Amino acid sequence: MWCSLDHERDGTVEIEILVRPQRREVSINGAKCERLAEFLGRFPVVALSSHDLQLLRGAPQLRRRAVDLAIASLDESYFNALRRYHVALDNRNALLRSSRSPAVEELSAFEAQMAPQAAALVAARTKFSAELAVHFVAAYDQLTGGAIEAPGWNYAPNTSATTTEEWLAAWADSRPRDLAMKTTMRGPHRDDFDFQLGGNEAKALGSEGQQRGLVVSWRLAQAAWQRARTGIAPIVLADDVLGELDPARRAGFWRAAATAAQVLATGTTLPVGEVGAWTAWEVKAGIFLSTNGHE
Repeated sequence: MWCSLDHERDGTVEIEILVRPQRREVSINGAKCERLAEFLGRFPVVALSSHDLQLLRGAPQLRRRAVDLAIASLDESYFNALRRYHVALDNRNALLRSSRSPAVEELSAFEAQMAPQAAALVAARTKFSAELAVHFVAAYDQLTGGAIEAPGWNYAPNTSATTTEEWLAAWADSRPRDLAMKTTMRGPHRDDFDFQLGGNEAKALGSEGQQRGLVVSWRLAQAAWQRARTGIAPIVLADDVLGELDPARRAGFWRAAATAAQVLATGTTLPVGEVGAWTAWEVKAGIFLSTNGHE
């Protein structure tokens, strides 16, 4: 795939992406990217889909994955810490699952690798959640037209440990339980995050419309956070999401998106009376037509 785009910082940029079995290659202005850092954060994108409702309703690993992808998309050090942590975690869990009882020295060797990475992950997630919460409340306010519903986004770490030393102590303390369960019961891999309304968990008390509004606001907050971090307006790809919002929240989406990002939204029907200055295109038989009839 090849494309040319106008970049706020780099001017006209040509990108080529080759997808091959077992590997992908990215070239920018004809130069192949040899390191992930060359690409991270330069072209921020946020995707919304109907599946995002599972961020609120689904299992904790879905929320962890969303947070990890958001932070790692701009921060190579976070990506590396996450990768190193999970490699060591997998090795520790393999020992716990083995038929023999592993020696303390074997477990502690992997804990020593995990601890500094765990400290880095918790610090980054704490900072991200605090920053995102501000954008999240603002996005939900615009989406709902100022409805007084007290939205919130909170980080719920699995363990209170924050430093390398505290993590080492936590895993040493949990070894008997881990051996009995044959897995590592404490760590950032068990963290969670929660959506709230009025100080209560929205997963249990929020209406359908409120829950959908919360996950859309989360994505818009992610876009605003990326823009604040990079100075680049990310592209928001909204795949047939707006049809699932009520008319008031659809109008609110355009208000919120206008200040956060560039938006490409798809749907089965054209928006009615809410697009404002946005350009609308209709696709018929594979041909894009603007709303005034021009191709």
